[in-house]
Amino acid sequence: MCLFIPAAFAHADFAKESWAKVRDIALPAMSSAEYVRVPLDAAAASGGNAFRDIRILSGGREVPYQLVTEDAAVIAAYAPSRTLDVVTDPAGRLMFILDLGAEGTLHSRLHIETASKNYRRQVSVYAASSLVSHESSSWNLLTDRGYIYKFTDERARAVAAGGDIDYPESSTRYIRVVVEGGPEGALTFGSAGVYRYAVASAKEVTKTIAAEVNSLPEEQATEVIADLGAGGIPTRGIMLSVRSTGNFSRSATLYGGNDGKTWVYIGNGYLSRIETTKFAGSNLSIAYGESSYRYYRVLISNFDDAPLLVEPSVRVTGVLRTTVFEAKPGAPYALYYGNKEAYAPRYDLSRFFNYLDTTALREGTLGAERENGDYVPPKPPVVPFTERNKVLLNVTLALLVVIIAGLVFFYIWRHTRGTSLVPPPGMPGASEPPPSVSNLTPPAETNRPPEQTS
Repeated sequence: MCLFIPAAFAHADFAKESWAKVRDIALPAMSSAEYVRVPLDAAAASGGNAFRDIRILSGGREVPYQLVTEDAAVIAAYAPSRTLDVVTDPAGRLMFILDLGAEGTLHSRLHIETASKNYRRQVSVYAASSLVSHESSSWNLLTDRGYIYKFTDERARAVAAGGDIDYPESSTRYIRVVVEGGPEGALTFGSAGVYRYAVASAKEVTKTIAAEVNSLPEEQATEVIADLGAGGIPTRGIMLSVRSTGNFSRSATLYGGNDGKTWVYIGNGYLSRIETTKFAGSNLSIAYGESSYRYYRVLISNFDDAPLLVEPSVRVTGVLRTTVFEAKPGAPYALYYGNKEAYAPRYDLSRFFNYLDTTALREGTLGAERENGDYVPPKPPVVPFTERNKVLLNVTLALLVVIIAGLVFFYIWRHTRGTSLVPPPGMPGASEPPPSVSNLTPPAETNRPPEQTS
């Protein structure tokens, strides 16, 4: 059952004129508000913005959503319980009952702790909706193939133990556990806990696209180039189709790029097909860390063998992305994307999303892609004056260099000419050096009044 929390409409960076594409969302029939999931396809991923530009609108208002990557995941959630009626029968069997408190809590794993040091025991797990005695026939068997053990080495101070028992997922309130007896005697009960443990496999999307196959004799290789049509589409596996018969095993190198000319190394793999009396199997795919290039290039090393006959198509695989949001019956919803400048929105929904039960959400679908009539393409970046007038800039710089060079030449010429017109000392026309201070004599005193004598 889903937990519904009223969600306010969001007010992020959305403005209709900045989003290029729009698609209507068709929802399943509903009588009340509920959370739904809408898978995103390659068109919604294209553009190279890594899904940051995804927005959902209803009646012109932005709706909070959670982007979910449907990758493989492990669920290990503890379910609180009380231990009841722990007994050991004459045959050495340890028995106890766990009470989870209420019906509806999903659980699928039991863990047992005991103080006993060495043992190997079979374990059976039963379930019931009401509390009954150990001897009651109301208990339903979940598994009788459980196995727990412990080996203790006192000298090495090492302990190897396993105390987990998996059983089919159940939602019953009461669990009865029977640990069989053994030659070591009855086990000493310590504690027990119940968990919900599940492994969810990844939901993958596979698409077949055309490829270009080229023979490279000088490199003793075969080249396969695939174009996804747009960047930003996440992929993590590529599979080739080989017509060649007979056994082969070739190394292959994978590259990625966005222009079909410049390549970035992604990883290596081996393509093989082997059919012998000892082994039969094949592998024509290369797995790699998730990438979002537009072009992928596989270089198959042939060495001295004949080139493989490769079909001009490949299959690429990626992990499905979905959006989860709360939808109301009768309300229209639309998906907008196509804004390379948009940032990933942050909603309150992300803070309580883990508290929602999303295991059985109903699914909506995307309609045909269309242009957003309100879209206004961004203005091209302003080119600096110097970039727009490179010729004028070059001519101006050359002219300045000539002027500066002329001024420097004139200054040097002027200085050199002035020095050459001055004759050296002793030559006619040379000016006498100024007298030194020591040769100066005071001028004769005139009109001095005679000295007075007494």
